[in-house]
Amino acid sequence: MSARLKAGVIGLGILGSQHVRFLDEQPELEVTAVADIRGERAQEISGRAGAQPYTDYQRMLKEQKLDIAVISTPDPLHREPVLAAIEAGVPTIIQEKPMATTVADAQEMLEAAERAGARIFINFSNRGSPLDRATYYVIRQGLLGEVVYGEVHLDDNISVPTRMWGGRSREWAAGSSTAHFLLSHVVDFLRWVLAPAEVVGVYAISQQKVLGYTPDFYDAFLTFDNGSKFRVKAEWIKHIDGLVEFALSFSGSEGTLTYIKRPGFGEVEGWRANVSDRVTPEELLAHQEKLLGQGINVRALLHRPSPTAGELRAGGGELKGGLEAFAPPQNWWRVARGFIDAVLEDTLTPSSWAGYGPLPTGVDGLRQTQIVCAIVESAERGQVVDLT
Repeated sequence: MSARLKAGVIGLGILGSQHVRFLDEQPELEVTAVADIRGERAQEISGRAGAQPYTDYQRMLKEQKLDIAVISTPDPLHREPVLAAIEAGVPTIIQEKPMATTVADAQEMLEAAERAGARIFINFSNRGSPLDRATYYVIRQGLLGEVVYGEVHLDDNISVPTRMWGGRSREWAAGSSTAHFLLSHVVDFLRWVLAPAEVVGVYAISQQKVLGYTPDFYDAFLTFDNGSKFRVKAEWIKHIDGLVEFALSFSGSEGTLTYIKRPGFGEVEGWRANVSDRVTPEELLAHQEKLLGQGINVRALLHRPSPTAGELRAGGGELKGGLEAFAPPQNWWRVARGFIDAVLEDTLTPSSWAGYGPLPTGVDGLRQTQIVCAIVESAERGQVVDLT
């Protein structure tokens, strides 16, 4: 494709402005238009990319012939600009997560895209860092045996719902929740690494005592159709030093993976997979080489875990194989780059994403929305929600 793709961005908040910067750095793209209801914001961001600013995205879509439209409006406000972009004939739409805050909105957007022959991608950026992909690799290669249980917590500083978006923080947080804003990441990540397993049952609790205008947290149990179970929790009332705390663990029948993605107090970023005893040292080195070849810098190790606590000893001490890394998350935009390559190569599995399954589309966004909305429903009803 010789001509540069023309891109436009609707919604120029924290993530929207980052999308403009990222797209402007891609040699195959030209950011031709940006839109935000705040005129001064549109002027500021457009100036950086040499784009035409708009305060009315409908007008932008009528006047600009776009190949790609990025929708980065607040969580509950995705439906209208997505439908408008589809109506305007934009063939590729990239949405920020969550796809929607209601199942009806997600279904309407996906159905409209399918009728028009347009494609919706959802920017689930937590698939993109090297250790995200290492997690996918280890699980998909069966190095933990059968994954039977896991725990994930993704928590925000209380400043996120109270101050991160300035004077609009309370309104925006009230239109979303930790389920939509945070657990959308978690649900997608689990669906990705455990595919083709799907969530069939949800039980959740919540509470609204601190913030008042939005739930303080959601704590849920997800049951997958392969029998695995996961506890997922997200809160945004923590008075912590950092902005985010994010950790994942996967318990397999033959091994365990621990991934501290955004450390809390006293923690460091780290990733460790203690793999099955069936994996020989030679095979372990081969897996390391494969990951290194994909730009994922992990080390192979043979060690002797010795579970002790004071005078208490649980035995063990046998030689155990593992893969390990200590690195902060990197390359959050790898998934977004994959979307561009998907357009250029006309495939959901472009060369830059080879080996990691299809990129997340509106189908994944709808399923993520169904699961997250089931978490909200379960917490409200105090009952298990069946998703079969």
